Amino acid sequence: MIYLVTGNTSFIFKKEICMSDHQDERATDWAERHLIESIVSGTYPPNTDLPGERTLSKELDIARPALREAMQRLSRDGWLDIQQGKPTRIKDYLKDGNLNILAGLLKADPDLIPNLVPDLLEMWQLLAPQYTASSLRRAPGLILDLLESFNKIPDEAESFAKSMWELHHMLIAYSDNLVYGLIFNTFRDFYQQLAAYYYSTPDHRNLARKLWDELTPLVEDLNTTEASELVTGFVAETADFWKDITFEQYQKEVLEEPQKKEKGSKVKKDKKKKGK
Repeated sequence: MIYLVTGNTSFIFKKEICMSDHQDERATDWAERHLIESIVSGTYPPNTDLPGERTLSKELDIARPALREAMQRLSRDGWLDIQQGKPTRIKDYLKDGNLNILAGLLKADPDLIPNLVPDLLEMWQLLAPQYTASSLRRAPGLILDLLESFNKIPDEAESFAKSMWELHHMLIAYSDNLVYGLIFNTFRDFYQQLAAYYYSTPDHRNLARKLWDELTPLVEDLNTTEASELVTGFVAETADFWKDITFEQYQKEVLEEPQKKEKGSKVKKDKKKKGK
């Protein structure tokens, strides 16, 4: 509770200040994830009515405005059908869903991630030959400049994840299919999370270096056939890795370990500040 005093000191306006905008956003995100998890797990099955707003607010222990915003997001993305004066209906997301549904699944339901990653990479393999060949014909000089810049990156997971994203982003951006970019960008955050883990292994960073080294002369020669095969083969090899990883490994090493490192880093920074 905070008291706001106006220019007239005889008048005190008392107002309860809610969480900051950032905290409100986190509450909405949490409600959104929880609702998606409940729908996917079958707690709130497709083609049924969602409990009322008051019931959900108590169940999630969040303010109704934050819950309302989360439900509006889910309605926009295709999870819910909100109609004035009627119960909110849960849609059949697997039958009628879109890329927003897929992005929501990846964000909110870790149990599904090990199964979905190989499927996503299989889709990526189907797209890679087309966008690689097309971009080589349209922007070989820019691709060569980017590949050359990779010689200077540090030997660390985050740098390799960022560089590989930049490569595929450029290949897609200069292809002649605008839809590829929309699909690819849908998974930007999810990709960064997985790639940072994948490239934490030195062997995987060596594979990336090998790809860049072998791709360079193919771009110089405008050899679209072999370049497409090379990029597609790299994606296939990455898919094989994710087919073998267990959910327990993913949960511990991809989700939990980065959070521990982040907390440890924050503690060190706080200690440094106190020491000054």
